[in-house]
Amino acid sequence: MDDSNPHASPRSSGLKRAFSTLLAGVASVIPILATLWILVLIYKILGEAGDAIIDGLYDFLNQLRGQRAGDPGFWRFEFPGSEFLRALLPVLIVFSVGFAVTNSLGRHILQWIELRFERIPVIGFLYSSIQQLVEAIKGMGSERNFKGVAFVEYPSPGCRLVGFVTGSFHDSRTGTEVTSVFIPTAPNPLTGFVVLMDNDRITMSDMSLEEASKLILSAGLVAPELEKDLGASSASGAPIERGQI
Repeated sequence: MDDSNPHASPRSSGLKRAFSTLLAGVASVIPILATLWILVLIYKILGEAGDAIIDGLYDFLNQLRGQRAGDPGFWRFEFPGSEFLRALLPVLIVFSVGFAVTNSLGRHILQWIELRFERIPVIGFLYSSIQQLVEAIKGMGSERNFKGVAFVEYPSPGCRLVGFVTGSFHDSRTGTEVTSVFIPTAPNPLTGFVVLMDNDRITMSDMSLEEASKLILSAGLVAPELEKDLGASSASGAPIERGQI
């Protein structure tokens, strides 16, 4: 019930204000709790991975020494702060691998391992698919991959899809300039489809890559100021010039 209504009772107006205040509190607390929950979840996953690595290593060393669980000389990785070190170990291992593959010797070893994986049936296809997915995520939003944000008119006049321009080339068969646009799905931008369109069918947007990503991830809930952007695009409809992308 509207507070401006003269017939609104004080009780209903108070309940409405209390409900609005509650919603404001929920909207403020949820991002904080969600962030903390994700951090705790990551910490637990790293801790479990560290447990598997350390326990496996100690079991191997104890077997070499002929020790079994319960023996007086059985080695265990237990001391103050060990839980933090268990969670830190996977991070250190991944950092070490990253440092290694940035050097010539490490790159050669990685390439050798990749070639062996790719030659194994099924496993090679799985490895290549995961590798391409990781590369796509790693390069998400970089200027090398996404050169701008564009509007593609679909499925009817007046409707627009938000897409990321990935490149352009000259179609020798038609003699026209063609632009490739990746149109992601919402709220999961890792899936979508690629369209090849003539430049005069695409309108470039003033949105940044970050703004467009937020728009897609939030399913339109977090939107930039598009009034000027959409208004200019509908009024001009200017095609993309060669060399603009």
